[in-house]
Amino acid sequence: MTLNELQQIYTTGFFQQEKTTSTEYVILPIDHGWFHIPCENLTKTEIKLLKTYFNQTKTNTDLISHPWYNYLFANGTLPHSTDSCRIIQIHLKKESPLKDDWLTHFTNLFNQVEDAFFINSTTAILIEKQNSMSSNIDDIKAMLLTLEADFMVQATIFLGAFHELSPRFIDFFKEENQLGLTYAKHFHVNDVFNFQHIALNYLTQETIAKSSIMTDIKANLQLDEEFIQIIHTLWEEQGNITSTSKKLYIHRNTLQYRLDKFYERTGLSLKNMNDLTLCYLVSL
Repeated sequence: MTLNELQQIYTTGFFQQEKTTSTEYVILPIDHGWFHIPCENLTKTEIKLLKTYFNQTKTNTDLISHPWYNYLFANGTLPHSTDSCRIIQIHLKKESPLKDDWLTHFTNLFNQVEDAFFINSTTAILIEKQNSMSSNIDDIKAMLLTLEADFMVQATIFLGAFHELSPRFIDFFKEENQLGLTYAKHFHVNDVFNFQHIALNYLTQETIAKSSIMTDIKANLQLDEEFIQIIHTLWEEQGNITSTSKKLYIHRNTLQYRLDKFYERTGLSLKNMNDLTLCYLVSL
């Protein structure tokens, strides 16, 4: 749809280069500016349809300008670089009007970023060159907490490995992309995880599913969603009850009580790493 067509259909609307902040208008990106339509002249269905169409159009146009988007998602050519790179997948907890500003500030916290862009309303990709100052998991967690305070945006991040820019790079990315999409929901907001965090889960799921013994144990344990979350968080925190209780937002004594009751019911102590590992595998 063109600006001229919009003006003919919505005669009460107007175009300007600057975007207003008024909630009385539906504001649509077009022709390097913004078309404003009074909400009172639109139905709820029209508002939803217009926002969906124009936001998607703007997103697609913006993405085409990114060589890395074309390479990773549109069968484009590999961007030239002599360095190894890693892909950082960013999953926002929910859509935010500040997401673009958030991504800009997040990107600026890294040393050598090749590219960064949103591929949809809650998922972004950041490509980082390998360098002596590359951030580790704890560094990135600190970044997320700092930016949450400034933007009220929460995210979970899958940190890909550094790979040489060879013909195999796209294969590494496709697998990492699928892993990031699959496992991001298993982690808490402002968590950062990599392949090592999910390798056990990823590599053993099929074997576990075929095991009669594991199937029987799982049936006998009768784990509900709440206790599965406890087990997964305790596993991620390497059995540390204090840090687990903080992540779950429950008192340490409450968690201790639940673990004791679990032991009484099952004979498995989640304070013991062997028992915890078994329960973690069963809960996958």
